[in-house]
Amino acid sequence: MVAVGWIQSRVRRSDRRELLFELNTARLALFQQEGNDDIFDLLTRSYTNLLRMWGE
Repeated sequence: MVAVGWIQSRVRRSDRRELLFELNTARLALFQQEGNDDIFDLLTRSYTNLLRMWGE
């Protein structure tokens, strides 16, 4: 048996993927330290908007 597959990112450019990864890492670290607060919500909105803007 053989399985063939691939994973395709929704964001084509690697520099944008790296930026989104770093933003999400910071967002999750903040959530672990402070919980759900206004700054976490702002970062989440920014992350989501960038993903929507750069995604295909």
